[in-house]
Amino acid sequence: MKTYIKAIDHKYYAFAGDAAKDQVYSIGADKPPKSTGCSLYFAKWTDSGIKYVSSPSPNYKAAKAKAKRHGEYCGIV
Repeated sequence: MKTYIKAIDHKYYAFAGDAAKDQVYSIGADKPPKSTGCSLYFAKWTDSGIKYVSSPSPNYKAAKAKAKRHGEYCGIV
C-alpha cells in the first residue's frame, strides 16, 4: 500500500492512497477495527488535493513515521 502526507491548514495528515481509483484510505489509529475487513474510504483525491482527512498528526515527523509504518511512503502530495 502506498502512503502519503498532506499538509492542510498547517496540520499534517498521513493516509494511504490509490491514485488509479482516486481514493484515499485511513491508516493507523484512523483505521477501523480488523473485524470490518478493510480500510475505511474517507476522502476524495482530486487534482486540487485531498478534500477531507479525519485525524491530523501532531507534527510532520509524526505523520511521516505513521505513513512509513503502514506502507510504502511516497512523500507529500
